[in-house]
Amino acid sequence: MPTTPSAQPQADNQPDAIADALDAQKQATDDIKGVAEELGVVHAVLDNRIPEDVSHADVGQAIARTDELEKRLNESVKVLEDVTDTLAQEVKSRQATGSETA
Repeated sequence: MPTTPSAQPQADNQPDAIADALDAQKQATDDIKGVAEELGVVHAVLDNRIPEDVSHADVGQAIARTDELEKRLNESVKVLEDVTDTLAQEVKSRQATGSETA
């Protein structure tokens, strides 16, 4: 009589997949935070250290663009942090449920 795989192994792998996704999410969030911080420093340097009389239109546009990019990155960080918190709560919930049934 042939055996068919049960749904149980997939259910067992699901919490691991979510935990792995959470780890990847945390790493991506940290990376984006770092980029946003560096971009903020670059923006500050460009904005404060280039004299008005030397500033060309391209430099002014670059300064404005770095400010826009920094804001977008910071917004993305907020979204990623919210998703990370949700994933963390789900992982904890599933681990608690799994330990109760084990």
